[in-house]
Amino acid sequence: MQKRAAVCFLLGILSVLFLLQPVQAADIKVTVYETNFSTDPGWITNNPSYYYWDVQREAYHFHTEGGTNGYSFIPVEYQRGPFTLEYDLLITSIQKNGAVSFGMTSTDMDISKGVNVLGVFDYGQYGRLMAIRVIDQNNHLHEKTSQYNSYCRDQPNCATKQFAENTTYRVVIRYNEELSQADIKVTNADTGELIWGYFVPIGDQLYFLNRLAITTKGDYAIGNTAEGYIDNINLFTYVPVTPTTVVTTPPTTVPTTVPTTVPTPTPTESPLSPATLGAALCAAVGIAILSWRR
Repeated sequence: MQKRAAVCFLLGILSVLFLLQPVQAADIKVTVYETNFSTDPGWITNNPSYYYWDVQREAYHFHTEGGTNGYSFIPVEYQRGPFTLEYDLLITSIQKNGAVSFGMTSTDMDISKGVNVLGVFDYGQYGRLMAIRVIDQNNHLHEKTSQYNSYCRDQPNCATKQFAENTTYRVVIRYNEELSQADIKVTNADTGELIWGYFVPIGDQLYFLNRLAITTKGDYAIGNTAEGYIDNINLFTYVPVTPTTVVTTPPTTVPTTVPTTVPTPTPTESPLSPATLGAALCAAVGIAILSWRR
């Protein structure tokens, strides 16, 4: 009997605690910007002969060249917090030292200073490399490339990964504000094969990101061109939402005839909910039995 009372008492306490639990928050996906370029996206550029919407291909054409300060961008309604950027990238031609830098930037759109989170495809000393590059508001560079000395460390069977011309890649860039890091994943858009992916720790939260941009500002080399297309862009974030409990009051029926004498009501206590009443009774019985056993 004593054990049964103790169990009943514990269940009563747990029932009361369960009833007092707060409503849990949930995250919902919010699309910040999305386009498949089936219509003119209205991007802003300082060189419309290099950066423009290709109506026939329904994609966005770029021709990057160092030393020109060329760019094309679209402002986005993003303040701060985690985000994911997905896009397709096709490089039709790229010269030695050419590069394509696309991602989230601040107003400056400068690849040499903050703030930016960029996916970079670069034809440099070690070949056609991919990279995740972040420059924070303190102008600290955080970067990993697909060259094995950059990301392999002690990983076995690790080698340099390179991209190819005339191949469409699906690029996914994520910024995790809680972990203060950013990562990139590059897959073959046609086969789904993973080409390369890695992350960079940032150590600080990022601010002032307010546009999507493809840019050569801060690239001062001459003649390093790259040409191709960007397509199927999706920028989204997750926002915590706390669900609210809506209390509905049942409609009351108003009598059409009001009695002349209104009896004085006898006050009664409001009934307890079954769960609360059961928990309280169980707890009370448990305490009484334990006291009696003593």
